Amino acid sequence: MNNWLQKWKQLLEIVLFALFLGEFLFLVMDNPVIFPSPWMVLAAMKEQLQTTIFYKSIFFTVTRVVFGIAMSFFFGAILAFWRFFYPKTRIWLDYLILLLRSIPNITLMILFLFWLGGEQSLFLVIFLVLFPVVYQACADELETIQTCWKDVLAIYPQPRRYLLRQVYIPLLKPALGSALISITSLGFKVGVMAEILSQVRGGIGRNMQIAKLNVDLASLLAWTIWFLIVVAVCEWIIKKTIATIMK
Repeated sequence: MNNWLQKWKQLLEIVLFALFLGEFLFLVMDNPVIFPSPWMVLAAMKEQLQTTIFYKSIFFTVTRVVFGIAMSFFFGAILAFWRFFYPKTRIWLDYLILLLRSIPNITLMILFLFWLGGEQSLFLVIFLVLFPVVYQACADELETIQTCWKDVLAIYPQPRRYLLRQVYIPLLKPALGSALISITSLGFKVGVMAEILSQVRGGIGRNMQIAKLNVDLASLLAWTIWFLIVVAVCEWIIKKTIATIMK
């Protein structure tokens, strides 16, 4: 209970500081077009909350990002195990992952927009950005597990299926949980960026683009705050789920 009270107190302090800083900047700039008052942003948030577009946009963005996270998490882990059990493929897989991590996200988005539709390019960009993160985290952890258990496995050799179920996957759970948490916020950032560039129907990014075109900075900041709230809620759900699974 004390921890919850402490967290709510810290959150309240952050909100009050943000309101104070926003009002200060608004008074200094003295131009609501360039920097709106925090109260204008809160009014825009209240107005958005009363429309069906708001809930549809949240649903579209969360659905797209969650699907991208799930696919990248699944295939990243599978490919990491493949690399571990078939060492001859390591050099090719590592070069491929290095290439994917080096290509700018915006380049991937533009290329896929030329080749595919908006929805398909959005999913592919999310997947290709998050997939290497999961792959690298799992591959590194598998190497660590192998090093720690090398002597034991040499003395008591077991079938690969048994090692997979009883040794590698249980010991890999903390790394998988950390990787899932780390790609959640990154996935939402990439997803909203991709929504803006691909101009898909619905979504938080689409509404941000409309606010930008209308020079409505209050609505843009309001959607940004809603976006941060959605990310925080999703991360909280994932952390609670991981904690439950670990128990």
